[in-house]
Amino acid sequence: MVSFQRISYEELSASPLAKCIDLATSAVGGSIVKVTDEFFAPATNMINAAAPISCPGRFVATGAWMDGWETKRHNATYDWAVVKLGFPGSIRGFDIDTHYFTGNQAPAASVEAAFVPNGDALADDVKWVEVLPKIDLPPSCHNVCVLDEVTPVYTHVRLNNIPDGGIARFRVYGTVQPLLPEDINQVIDLAYSGNGGRVVEATEEHYGPASNLLLPGRGKDADDGWQSKRSREPNHADHAIIKLGAKGHIVKAELDTSDFKGNFPNRIMLEATNSDEEIPGAGSQWETLVDKSQVGPHGLYQFDTQHTDKVFTHAKISIIPDGALKRLRLYGVRDGATLPSLPLALPSPKNVIIAEPLTTEAFAPYGDVIDIDTKAAANITEANQGTAKKCHHVAQIYNNFPGNRGKVNMCIFRCAPTNTLPFTIKILERHPYSSQFFIPMTSGQTRGYLVAVALNGADDKPDMSTLKVLVAQSTQGVNYRQGVWHHPMIALEDSTDFAVYVHESGVPEEDCNIVDVEHYVAHVPGFHN
Repeated sequence: MVSFQRISYEELSASPLAKCIDLATSAVGGSIVKVTDEFFAPATNMINAAAPISCPGRFVATGAWMDGWETKRHNATYDWAVVKLGFPGSIRGFDIDTHYFTGNQAPAASVEAAFVPNGDALADDVKWVEVLPKIDLPPSCHNVCVLDEVTPVYTHVRLNNIPDGGIARFRVYGTVQPLLPEDINQVIDLAYSGNGGRVVEATEEHYGPASNLLLPGRGKDADDGWQSKRSREPNHADHAIIKLGAKGHIVKAELDTSDFKGNFPNRIMLEATNSDEEIPGAGSQWETLVDKSQVGPHGLYQFDTQHTDKVFTHAKISIIPDGALKRLRLYGVRDGATLPSLPLALPSPKNVIIAEPLTTEAFAPYGDVIDIDTKAAANITEANQGTAKKCHHVAQIYNNFPGNRGKVNMCIFRCAPTNTLPFTIKILERHPYSSQFFIPMTSGQTRGYLVAVALNGADDKPDMSTLKVLVAQSTQGVNYRQGVWHHPMIALEDSTDFAVYVHESGVPEEDCNIVDVEHYVAHVPGFHN
């Protein structure tokens, strides 16, 4: 029998959950695997890192707009949603938040968990274990539960919505159990939350928690960094202390101020110590790895560190006197490893790009987005005796082979998902005489795929100043215009089948040109390995 305590939300900061991270949030890569029903509002809202909001008077086709997961009424059993955790972890508690659901909230909920590091979490032989018994859910409030004992490591949770209704947010508080590389000499980010790094102390978090520093990727906007309030006291400095995921040598630091354009720190300083304590005590000896240094607005800043021969357990980043940072990366090797050649070379900051959502406007110079929701209503007519809508001319098809040599090849590509994120772009290809379109055949079972495109330059090679990296939804197709450089299709999370339409002559140099390009590292917000 699972034992737990319900506490008020105001008690959370003093509870064991304060030292945990939300394993389910989309900010660390949490995702919805399967949901029984989401008629009124999608389950993805539940794992949004931002707090829920209320919009009285806003209505959509199904009824009032709600910022949460809401199923339709009168379920004879109960609804459920399976969430893949962003990182495998041990669970310590939950917050099942019903804010702004005032008469349509789920009356009760329970939680089960499973360990499925590989394979199908929905398979019949998966063993689900109850980790939170059925609890009542009052309207419009936090429902925080602290487990008396930490659970084993799980990769998935199933939230049972009993019998139906709305849940605004679902937080799964726990501790990451990292899957570190077998090769101890491999350079890793020792501070990264996915490698077990945790913020254990922060002096000030008025505008954003210091734990954001350790999240995957480079974030989406200024809302997901660490930002302290303005200070007015002489010689003031704020700091955050990070317990590294593994004891090790820190050989390179990278600070990211993306989206902070007038509120970045005046200076930063990085220190480290070796301590057996969760939070190093007053007597700890801190070594300076990066002395007081300037950073700037909206960019990446890399620093070679001092004392690379020493082993550390904790790092302290100070912002002087105050300000904001988006991410902190502390690259190094674990205790017992051989130090890499120094100074460690990282991708140049100018070659780091953040993937953006695919839109018709962003993709227009490169081709067409195939998506009925983005087309003007004037291009849509009724069909099939009024049972269907026909969206006309969604893509421009080109067949400009000399001598009419190009023949239609309607084919299917089965693309394995990338196992490396952030993704490094090393090659691009083009079809000099034909357009090429890809339409995913996933029925929404994956969240999306990655598209990288560039225009042709004056030297008849990709103009990398025009490089765009875009995240396409699984309901969107793309049509590459003739001669546009693009990366071979990059599936995310799971294998993806694409229906492909292209013209080919059978002559390799006519059908496809492939070139090596200067490497660019693409961060994909919300996705990671």
